[in-house]
Amino acid sequence: MLTERLHKRQAEKEELETQLAIENNKKICLSEAQILAFLDYVCEMPFDDFNKRRAIINIFVQSIYLYDDHFTLIINASKKPLSIDNIPLDDIEEAFEGENTETEGCSSLMTPAPPL
Repeated sequence: MLTERLHKRQAEKEELETQLAIENNKKICLSEAQILAFLDYVCEMPFDDFNKRRAIINIFVQSIYLYDDHFTLIINASKKPLSIDNIPLDDIEEAFEGENTETEGCSSLMTPAPPL
């Protein structure tokens, strides 16, 4: 009876180890050189290229929360996502309408760089 339970647990352990090995093989491990090569490739693409814009968004933007009068942007800036809160939509609209002449081309975002 005790040996039966022992054999059952050993079989469970082997099954779990097999599943763990399968999951570990699914991980994508990229070297620093591969990441830099991809970023160089994206930078060399023309600025108006739709794929370049999509790649930049997929790499750096984790999520955007849009509210009636502001939005929150969460970006992948380091090991921990960085949240930029309460960005007023009025500033964005003014910049696109050309009404904001004194800060033309400037961002109202004042968040410091994330810690390393």
